[in-house]
Amino acid sequence: MRDVVLNTDARWSGPQTAPVRGRVLAWLPLVAGGLLVLGQTLTPHGLDKPITSASRAATELQIAAMHTDRLYASNLLVVFGLGVLGLTFLAVASRACDAGSRLAVTAAVAGVTSAFCGALVNMLIGYDLAAAATSTSPAAARVLVAENTSTAAHLLIAGYLVGGLVAILLIGALLWRSPEPSRWLAPLFGIGLLAAALAPPGLVALPISLPFLFGCGLLGRHIGSRPRDARAAVARA
Repeated sequence: MRDVVLNTDARWSGPQTAPVRGRVLAWLPLVAGGLLVLGQTLTPHGLDKPITSASRAATELQIAAMHTDRLYASNLLVVFGLGVLGLTFLAVASRACDAGSRLAVTAAVAGVTSAFCGALVNMLIGYDLAAAATSTSPAAARVLVAENTSTAAHLLIAGYLVGGLVAILLIGALLWRSPEPSRWLAPLFGIGLLAAALAPPGLVALPISLPFLFGCGLLGRHIGSRPRDARAAVARA
């Protein structure tokens, strides 16, 4: 069993590239957490929800017109943060002891799908609102309402929310099944991510997101150390 593991590792990673790859993957949670929290903090208050009525569209357009560049920047950070978060889900699943299991594969697919849908939702809510705020056309509000209440928008939001919840639960299960001291990372990362996602935009999001950032740092350490521990466990078997 030990020879098989060593041969496979040498074939795909090599003696030098495996530690480097582990260190790179270990930075993914921190980068994702930093981008997401910074983007949420910079988002103007009240501009993080879908526009479902003409009155709401008029209110948000007024706010967005005063913070157009800030809205572009904050949503750009969130979009990239969600992309890196999707890679983080992949990294956790691929570095788990049972990386080839259905649980790990499903967790990875759910995480990437949720991150992809979330990036599109933020483009829909944030970027389109910022662009519409620069227009003087009275039809801008109607276009935003039609866009945000479309079937495609509902599907993207559902994929973002449902996929994210499934990914958090499955990634938590993978962490829980990992050797100590990884188990307590499951509730810390999962609850922290949910709290950060539900935090209102603005500076108030920063203290609410601190547990999530702390969990991201510990998760990065877990990802970086996981292959060595996994190989040792298999070698002992």
